[in-house]
Amino acid sequence: MVDFDFYKNSYLGSHIPEKVFVAYALRAQEELYRLQRDYRVISDGEVSEKMAQCAMAEALYADRADRSVQSASVGSVTVHYQQDRSQRLQAELYRRAGIYLTICRGVGSVD
Repeated sequence: MVDFDFYKNSYLGSHIPEKVFVAYALRAQEELYRLQRDYRVISDGEVSEKMAQCAMAEALYADRADRSVQSASVGSVTVHYQQDRSQRLQAELYRRAGIYLTICRGVGSVD
């Protein structure tokens, strides 16, 4: 797992406070494992995976502050936004991981 020293000195991150970094790094690692189960993920090595984890941890940390409306009703119509928020977060995690890793959908070769 990526540590705060790598986040601060190699990734040059500054958004996540040290006291909560481990929690977000663990969640980012879990999300990376999920991507590796669902897709073919190719990395240049341990450093690119750590960079991806840092980027994903920052997305997770930024998401904690999203306290937007989760549902709204007007008359008999109700709209739920939680799924949209979750989908946006998953898309952002995928996008950030893709900066440092090659993520292939479907079956095939990237050669």
